[in-house]
Amino acid sequence: MELQKGQYHPAGPGDLRSPCPVLNSLANHGYIARDGKSITAAELKSAIRYVGLGLDIASALVSRVFQVHSDDPKHGPPGSSKAGLRDPGQVNKDGIPVLNLDQVGRPHALEHDVSITRQDRELGDCIHLDPELYKQFLGTAKEGRFHTADIGRYRKVRYDEQQRDNPHLQFGKFEHYIACSEVAALRSVFGKGVTKGIPDDYVRAVFGEERLPYEEGWSPRRFKVYFPEALAILLVISHYAWPF
Repeated sequence: MELQKGQYHPAGPGDLRSPCPVLNSLANHGYIARDGKSITAAELKSAIRYVGLGLDIASALVSRVFQVHSDDPKHGPPGSSKAGLRDPGQVNKDGIPVLNLDQVGRPHALEHDVSITRQDRELGDCIHLDPELYKQFLGTAKEGRFHTADIGRYRKVRYDEQQRDNPHLQFGKFEHYIACSEVAALRSVFGKGVTKGIPDDYVRAVFGEERLPYEEGWSPRRFKVYFPEALAILLVISHYAWPF
């Protein structure tokens, strides 16, 4: 039987996935291509707006990642970007630009060391969930909630660990703000108001099963997250996570 959009089904053999559990959850629910392949900008923008990000954030993010990747944009194709994810000429049969989920983890783009639940590229698998890091992250919840300051503090813990363990660590201020933006978006989309944090069972669904936590009571925000709110949360997380 064909799965309906919104219906959950975990990734199967041959399906492509990213280092981002939210994007993987969107694929597992069919909001973007379930196989993680040939995703259009319109499809991705619609999906991330569905979970709660505003048009301003969604448009800026999708516009950036759909650029062609170049490690050195000065010498790359016109309009290319270091933060872009696509390969040159990567289009579908209709000539529409597309990308695959595993390209979110391509080196020297947005993927970075010091992930919350993934290993650094130099140390192991930077795409898939690391069970020990996941268990460690779950241990930071207090009274069943992940609060903004605690998430920031945990990012600092992870930095200290990777600075100790990874002699080739690449994590400067650019990577720091990207990492803090990721968890700020997570906090904005799945948080229960300003002071209540993210419920533990939401995190277990998204990170542990790569599933949107409908069964746990979550539903997409009625009022979307726009840049001012996201930036405020990012700055709080950055304050507690600041490692430099």
